[in-house]
Amino acid sequence: MLTEDFNFDQLADLQIIPKVPRKKGSKPYLDIVTAFDIETTRLPEIEQSVMYIWQFQYGLDQTVTGRTWEDFFQFLDHIVERIRGVAWLVVYVHNLSYEFQFLKGLYDFQADEVFATESRKVLKCTMFDCIEFRCSYYLTNMPLAKFLLKYNVENKKLSGLEFDYSKRRFPWSPLTAREMEYCINDVKGLVQALYKQMASDKDNLQTIPLTATGYVRRDVKQAMKGFNHTQLQEMLPDADVYRLLREAFRGGDTIANRWNADDIIENVQSVDITSSYPSSMLMCKYPMERFYREDPDDFKKLYKMKSKALLFRIAFIGLRLKDQAEGHTYLSRDKCRRIEEGTFSNGRIIRASYLETTITDIDYEIIARRYKWDRQVIIDLYSSRYKMLPAMLRSVVIQYYKVKTELKGVEEGTDDYLFYMKNKEKLNSTYGMTVEDPAKDTIEFIDGDFVPKDEPLEKLIARHNRSAFLSYAWGVWVTAWSRKRLADGIDVVTHNGKEPMNFIYSDTDSIKYTGDVDFTDYNRQMEEQATRWKAYAADREGVVHFMGVYESEHYDLPNRFKTLGAKKYVLEDKDKRLHITIAGVNKKEGGKELEKIENFKEGFVFRKAGGTESVFNDHVDMVIQEDGHDLRITDNVVIRDSSYTLGITAEYRAILDGVMEIKYSDHDIEGLFKVKD
Repeated sequence: MLTEDFNFDQLADLQIIPKVPRKKGSKPYLDIVTAFDIETTRLPEIEQSVMYIWQFQYGLDQTVTGRTWEDFFQFLDHIVERIRGVAWLVVYVHNLSYEFQFLKGLYDFQADEVFATESRKVLKCTMFDCIEFRCSYYLTNMPLAKFLLKYNVENKKLSGLEFDYSKRRFPWSPLTAREMEYCINDVKGLVQALYKQMASDKDNLQTIPLTATGYVRRDVKQAMKGFNHTQLQEMLPDADVYRLLREAFRGGDTIANRWNADDIIENVQSVDITSSYPSSMLMCKYPMERFYREDPDDFKKLYKMKSKALLFRIAFIGLRLKDQAEGHTYLSRDKCRRIEEGTFSNGRIIRASYLETTITDIDYEIIARRYKWDRQVIIDLYSSRYKMLPAMLRSVVIQYYKVKTELKGVEEGTDDYLFYMKNKEKLNSTYGMTVEDPAKDTIEFIDGDFVPKDEPLEKLIARHNRSAFLSYAWGVWVTAWSRKRLADGIDVVTHNGKEPMNFIYSDTDSIKYTGDVDFTDYNRQMEEQATRWKAYAADREGVVHFMGVYESEHYDLPNRFKTLGAKKYVLEDKDKRLHITIAGVNKKEGGKELEKIENFKEGFVFRKAGGTESVFNDHVDMVIQEDGHDLRITDNVVIRDSSYTLGITAEYRAILDGVMEIKYSDHDIEGLFKVKD
């Protein structure tokens, strides 16, 4: 319907969800879910973008459309007249950051009206003291099409290929019935799915989280109320320890064995760790008291004890791989400092006459497996006592895994399937919550720009710690333990270094390899640990599934595999179909465009599968002539096709071709041990 056909007086008949007493920022909300979306046209000759239709979904049954921003703001004016001072209207937008870029050119947002997690990543914004836009992408953490399929709504997203985004459309352009259906389905389906999601979690607009992680946060925060608050406060890191934790934090260990890179490898197999991060949370020990500064001279004694979690800055002098055939080069160039006379392979360190880094005792153990060195100097050293994570936190993880396992294989579209998916998502989010930066700077929106508030670190840490229910150190150790388990698996694959060429590629929780490899003994040890810590569950058939074990991905043979480095590989299956993994390249279209595995080499350009890029146009206000019409253009974002060219650095190419000379030299280390600010 058009705006003039909408009955604005019906707003007065809505129930109001009252604000929560004593909850900061709580507001009364109108008890109705609404959604907003726009469609735009790119003008490539000036690289600007204009909106040509907007859609507003009011509850399940009413859709309002308009063709200009003037229409939309008049529509909002009528709403504001009736609800301001009474209650707030929540409007969901899937990827609010996109629509916000257009809105900010037409509405003077104040700093307290915009909540952004990063520059140009808008989680929420308000207008006219009664309209609250929320980002449903952050809530669902999935594209709109996938979200609507998950909840099996009536109005699913239609094919973008059929719609043809490249067609030029303007506010005066006639739209076909099918084009209108495409536009309207997005908001109708979004509201339908949001109602289903709220019903499944017994939420309303007052209680529903802002982000996908918020669901887990709510469960864990409630569970952690049973943990001693004083004990938790005592172990939270201060600013000094936080700095070391940030330096030491690493994600998954993604690496291609340089000896196998750029070659086509036949008959590759793959295994992955079942629920890698959650299993580490359940089956490993963590820093469970405050970090105490220690005398660096006591490092060896403390390390041998194994009862202390160690966090330290260290300098390695004369560092090199124990075996030049080693393909698992663990040390990352990005996580090291003051590197001298270094040799690198795809961002990993092969050797260095001197470097500094910040690590945990877990990292140190992995480094000691792969490297040797002439001398080490401990610069700063902190310790905390190792214990298991709080029982109430572990119980939440166990429950998520239990429900996920019990419902695995249920029919899609059923209530059980929704429950399965939600618990699977929650299980995968438990780790993410532990590594949320406790000192993340506030982003303010001032005079049309996103500006970091730049508060002192000590102030940020103190403010976070007052309401914290988890320790950031736990997240740092989750990834460290998971990297160790990956290193354990690589050792199984290479038979403890005896067959280093067996190892092909690893990524966080998976290993690709060749040869005859048996994980039975390793998995038996993991099953014993999982049994001890209840990190297992039975499926509907009564089969017990253990967390932390290596499971085969069952690649059919014959196959062929090729990698050009981290996050850059292709697998040709037995039916000659190509499956590619390249950051920024569409998997399905990329395989088609590549055509054959032999084309996976430097210089190949993905054009159709190259994805898109966004160009943000700020502080724009112009009028152009188009089809005899005056067309005003304000702030906007242009989405245009992008290409991706396969390539590697000259340094990595020299390593792969074996032309880079690896040599070691003595180095004067006098005066090098002072850490740079």
